[in-house]
Amino acid sequence: MTPLSLEAPAKLNLSLRVVGQRSDGFHLLETEMVLLELADRLLLLPGAPELRVEAAPAEEIPLDHSNLAWRGLVAAIGAEPELACLALEKQIPVGAGLGGGSSDAAAAWRLGRRASAAPEAASPDDLVRLSRLGADVPFFAAGAAAARVTGIGELVSPLDAPAPDHAILAHPAFRLSTEAVFGELRPADLAADRPRGNDLLGPALRLRPELGDLMRQVTDSGGEPRLTGSGSTIFALTDDAERAAAIAAGLRRTGVRITVTRLRREPAEIVELGEALQDAGTTAPSMG
Repeated sequence: MTPLSLEAPAKLNLSLRVVGQRSDGFHLLETEMVLLELADRLLLLPGAPELRVEAAPAEEIPLDHSNLAWRGLVAAIGAEPELACLALEKQIPVGAGLGGGSSDAAAAWRLGRRASAAPEAASPDDLVRLSRLGADVPFFAAGAAAARVTGIGELVSPLDAPAPDHAILAHPAFRLSTEAVFGELRPADLAADRPRGNDLLGPALRLRPELGDLMRQVTDSGGEPRLTGSGSTIFALTDDAERAAAIAAGLRRTGVRITVTRLRREPAEIVELGEALQDAGTTAPSMG
């Protein structure tokens, strides 16, 4: 097989409303999502079937077949791969509301489809199946840089990318569990009059009140703080590079861990690495 590479971008929720709950417990959502240049990278290489992960030790990435990336690959080809090694290079923080695991799953699915010569465009039925891996997976698989996502994540309607170009991400020293945040959701959190808000902000603040301190630090640095997904990342957007640099500098002075990135205008494309990769003796990254 031809070695393949694909970036798995992070995402932001520009808005997120919880509009109901199904009888099986899944919440119904309405959200606008965009892709970021911040991304993980996946490689699908010839070799023994295994998952290799390169990441900071603190990220605690699953190294077995429970990893979402491996599950996405299996979903693409309909079985455990026999002669393919999947390598994952992590850059997106875990438990941050940036969709890293879901993006990895979608990228692995796309790589598996290319490798098996299956149609690469995700059909509506594909999106329904992928939603079983996670509510964000269909968005990443749908081939849109920005989209309105509804249902339990399986209904994806592409949108024009919004005007703001720069994103400043503020990362607290803790993670937030999606399950815990939804479990804390109360009727008062569901505000239909907040078209650009996030219904999960209230639950996140109750679980981690110090998130409010981070939001104030973003405000004091000149940004408009917003929560992405179920957290824990707080972000600010601007279309001005100098303002983005000023917000980032202000946050750095307070000791906040930040990432400065940009919104993508196009989804990532698969790169065929060709025989040169094998001739050079390049291998997948070692487990980290």
